[in-house]
Amino acid sequence: MNKLENLRLAAANFGLSPEDVVKGWYQNQHVRREFLQELLNNTDAEAEKIKPGMFYYAGDRSFSSGLIAGKQVSAIVGWVDESGKHGLLLGIRTVKLSWSSSFLEVNLPENADGRENTRLILETARKQNKKAEAAEWCVAYDFDGICAGEAFLASRDELRKIFRNASLIHDALVKLEGKLETKLWVGQNWCWSSSGDTGRFAWVVSPADAYAYDSDKNSAHHVRCVLTF
Repeated sequence: MNKLENLRLAAANFGLSPEDVVKGWYQNQHVRREFLQELLNNTDAEAEKIKPGMFYYAGDRSFSSGLIAGKQVSAIVGWVDESGKHGLLLGIRTVKLSWSSSFLEVNLPENADGRENTRLILETARKQNKKAEAAEWCVAYDFDGICAGEAFLASRDELRKIFRNASLIHDALVKLEGKLETKLWVGQNWCWSSSGDTGRFAWVVSPADAYAYDSDKNSAHHVRCVLTF
């Protein structure tokens, strides 16, 4: 990792961008030379791990634990693997839709992830000329710097991983309230996963406790898109 990357990671811990640090030192002299030097030489910055509840900025694919002025939040970190470098991002907007109002039946692999499930759902819907509202919305999701085609409808297991960190996600989204017209957190309301059960049912997961049950595909539940990093 080069010095600029060290600076970016270390500055993010203070809610700053590298540009903020440099501007503060060179123009306003609000940052001591020793502080800037410490950031540039920070060998521990590489070990800093991304954590659930952090903000994600699609513009430069960066993360921060606090809101950064002038930067658009694109998603919230929902789950991180043991390396701290890969995981799942939860879109900050939600909508209430059916999984499939025409009861689409899809042969989904038992352990497939949400991206593969979403691909198979949409492929089958096109072949059968049926609707797959939840998956379609996720693939078309193009809010807050996320481009259409990047997001997908998470699997049941992926949503359960994310919602086990519900309190951290909730705290992050509360910070964004008032900045968007959409209500950001839906509490006890169920969210669709891409995992199917029988022909008529698919799995929903509760943000409150990560509990899952099978619901009629024609029922309207909340949909939250997910991305990977």
